[in-house]
Amino acid sequence: MDFIQRIFLMTVLFGFSAPLLAENVEAQVDWNRRVAMGFGISGHVKLVKLKVGSRVAMNGQLVTLDSSLLEIAHSRSVNAVQIRETEVDEYRAMMEREQTLFDEGSLSAVSLDQTALELSRRELALSNAKLELKQTGYMLELALLRAPFDAWIVDSDFTVGQYVYHESEDPPVITLAERGRYLARAVVNAQTLSAIENAKELKIIVGDSVYVTVGARLGIEPVSGSSGNSRYSVAFEFTSDDLIRPGTACSISVF
Repeated sequence: MDFIQRIFLMTVLFGFSAPLLAENVEAQVDWNRRVAMGFGISGHVKLVKLKVGSRVAMNGQLVTLDSSLLEIAHSRSVNAVQIRETEVDEYRAMMEREQTLFDEGSLSAVSLDQTALELSRRELALSNAKLELKQTGYMLELALLRAPFDAWIVDSDFTVGQYVYHESEDPPVITLAERGRYLARAVVNAQTLSAIENAKELKIIVGDSVYVTVGARLGIEPVSGSSGNSRYSVAFEFTSDDLIRPGTACSISVF
């Protein structure tokens, strides 16, 4: 009795499930997300919060430009809004009083219309002041780079005191890679791709550690240079709190 027959007999007699056969695909670890961030305005670098290789939490500060002039402009906008709001409140109160006088026949329609026109002007001025406040607030936000997700700082071109000209052909950037989420990348033939698509289970093996896949990106078109023996790019997401450097060898177990 050969091995397969013995497994079948054990399954029938004892209810054991036949073991899943795995195919191992050689792969390499890569970042799940990697972004280069730069400023949308020009200015002097005031603060570089973290060094290359550091961890940073989502929304954590990275680099700050000197925003003294922007803060002054923002404060003026805040004051302008407060002044315009006071003027609108005064003219609305005046409009109510004059409407009462008009209803009693003690005020002409011309006078009431003039007050209504002045109220409209004050309301328009308030609306413009609020837009100016919103703009100065936005400019302040542009003076600060924050991490868009939990990340590792991969590289940085910034130093304190440096002048950043954001419209230059090669502006300085800080490069981040997502922390805690990785990809296992490989290039496979059509047969292996089909096995992956129909797999019951996929696991990533990095050294002595085994990870469960949490997402997949399967290529639709062959990679360049694979004509005659089509090969496809595949990538599988997995999570780990440890730093796993890109280029680390790993394998994808397809069950």
